[in-house]
Amino acid sequence: MEIKEVKVELVDKNSRFVLKKIITNKGEFYNRQLAVSNSIYACEKKRLIYGKALFDSIFQTFHIMWNSDEEEWDFIGLKKAKEHSKNNGRIFIPYKQRNEKQWNELTWKEAEEEFKKFQKKVNIVPYPIPLNASLEEWRIKKKEALGLLEPNQKLISILSSKHHNINNFLLLVKEELKNSFFLGICCYGLSTTLEKINLSLLNSINSSFNVEDKTALIGYFDYARMLMNHSNIAGSFAYSCFAGDFFSEKSYFIPRMSKKAREKMFNKKPEDFYFYDIKEKKFNKSLPQSGWYGFDLTRNSLKMISVNEGLTGYQTIKWINHFLQQRDLKLINELLISKKNVLKSLKNYTGWNVFWDTIKPNSPEIQRTL
Repeated sequence: MEIKEVKVELVDKNSRFVLKKIITNKGEFYNRQLAVSNSIYACEKKRLIYGKALFDSIFQTFHIMWNSDEEEWDFIGLKKAKEHSKNNGRIFIPYKQRNEKQWNELTWKEAEEEFKKFQKKVNIVPYPIPLNASLEEWRIKKKEALGLLEPNQKLISILSSKHHNINNFLLLVKEELKNSFFLGICCYGLSTTLEKINLSLLNSINSSFNVEDKTALIGYFDYARMLMNHSNIAGSFAYSCFAGDFFSEKSYFIPRMSKKAREKMFNKKPEDFYFYDIKEKKFNKSLPQSGWYGFDLTRNSLKMISVNEGLTGYQTIKWINHFLQQRDLKLINELLISKKNVLKSLKNYTGWNVFWDTIKPNSPEIQRTL
């Protein structure tokens, strides 16, 4: 699938949520889509054997692991993931999953080498931007990069939400939203003031566009599936409040896990899983579910939803959680399309209400700084 154009369809004046139309060679779609990331791709491969449906998303991402033993990035599996994405008509975006230390150490030399390596492999080519980069530096690097791309290739710049200089972050974001198809953001759980300010600025810029304006799609990478420091809200919802258009949650690479961690993950019982509760709009476990509803949502879902052929219990819950989160992201789009009061609707749900009132994504103080 190839993106031809991204246009602003609607901007909600109260919530500042933006509805974007994604025009491709395969049809038109809306934003707020969960990507098929590494773990969901692994589930899909198993489900296909049983003739089960794939996840409904036009995006597939592939997070690449740093092999600390070999001291190199591990590209194993990239080619097959890319082929799977192509066969199922998706937009494929690979991504090196850096930790905070690796982001801090990123240089222009490393970033440029990374771009050139990916440019030989994929159509959507990532280019990470160092934490201390300015707009002037990026414009020079971007011009050089665009000159190397083939006609069917597009660039996705990737910024850290902890970009050191707030003003530089602001200028870089404005540049990419106005002049690119994609902008990637690496995030850390909304745990620091710097991250919250940067992302609030991003949100303000994104919502300042007018209907029919061309703009970029904002992809959030490396977010935690569940933000435990924010009342167990889904990371996908949290970052949709900060202008996210597509989302690729952090990957946990089994080969890098300790034996004890692997055993703990694979031997979990249903009551140990965090399950996405569509009534509360947050994650919880079996015990509080039974107290609130009189039954166990997790176990009921395992019994009632026919998705577990070929999957482990852990994978089944992960698949269901992904499906339910996407359903709620579509709900936000439906509220926007129907011109309903989005904020009033969000506050009908405990999880969404607490998060919105605590974090205040469209804070007037931030808006005034622009």
